[in-house]
Amino acid sequence: MDLENPDYWRGLINMSLSRFFILRTLHDAPAHGYVLLEKLTAFTHGCCTPAYGTIYPILKALLEGEYAEVRETIADGRPRRVYALTPKGESAYQVAVNTWKETLPYIERALLEVSA
Repeated sequence: MDLENPDYWRGLINMSLSRFFILRTLHDAPAHGYVLLEKLTAFTHGCCTPAYGTIYPILKALLEGEYAEVRETIADGRPRRVYALTPKGESAYQVAVNTWKETLPYIERALLEVSA
């Protein structure tokens, strides 16, 4: 752990926000892994986007917790696993949104005090 290395903090932030942004993206529309990653990258401009190898363990955890469901489809002639939030996943997303809304003012305040 090197607290003076920006990559340490970026990695920590990325791990913390990846699940939230996946829930956010699936809240908008069901998607398969590759499209989900593209949407996450576009939405966050590359910040807080999980690596390709990281997204599937997160999706697996969402499936195991019954926050998401998957259906097999064919897209562009290839089989795809399309992920969608369940009602439990939608509820989890709303809890996450509300929790971040409660937390962000304190993060903003801490950042502003550093700037002052």
